[in-house]
Amino acid sequence: MDQGERLAYRMLGRFAEAADAVREARRKIEKTGEPSWLSTVVARVSLTMLRARGRNGFEMPDPVVSRGPNREPGLGVLTALDALTPDERVAYVLHDMFEEPFEQVAPLIGRTPLGAAQVEARARTRVTGRPVPDVGLAVQREVVDAFLAGADVLDPDVTLRSEGIWLRGASMVAPKVEALRAAPCLEPAVVGGEAGLVSAVDGQPVALVAFTVRENRIAAIHAITDREHARRLVPSAP
Repeated sequence: MDQGERLAYRMLGRFAEAADAVREARRKIEKTGEPSWLSTVVARVSLTMLRARGRNGFEMPDPVVSRGPNREPGLGVLTALDALTPDERVAYVLHDMFEEPFEQVAPLIGRTPLGAAQVEARARTRVTGRPVPDVGLAVQREVVDAFLAGADVLDPDVTLRSEGIWLRGASMVAPKVEALRAAPCLEPAVVGGEAGLVSAVDGQPVALVAFTVRENRIAAIHAITDREHARRLVPSAP
């Protein structure tokens, strides 16, 4: 992804919407015939799309799924971003992820630089309150493999998030993820920079799971169980 595509993706969290935002931004620039920073126009278009987005139920965002390391946000981050207001999301993504000064952020959300800083601070508090991995991918994979082998590596305060599901506590989460251990075909994957698994039936992805590992235990699990959603995200074998 180039800079504009990466910005749109982090603003919106859905690949199709991000592609639409970049196309619309380029169309606007071509129509006016005036030089403009693509990132600024992408941010404006993304903000409009966020403000128009409906809140009819919870939809899991689109993580980047790969067979090797990637530096894109994990499902935990994307889910936290989805919980922000449009102004909060724009301020956080531009300032914290792309290091834009508040003087550049403020006009986009109709605030002064100080007001933009306050919006970003609220967003940062909510986003950074989620569990984050404290070990590299190799150790994360060891913990996930231990879980699949039957080890009790769920953190007592583990959370599970999926379509229509939000649970906290090992006693609540364990029964929901027990079926993973018996799944017929599980392939390791990297989901937004975190260790994950792809569940497949007849060679077709049917579910996608990401694990957040802290202190050698699983602190959070995010799952995409909609088959069509999982199929769109998982890259084809080379």
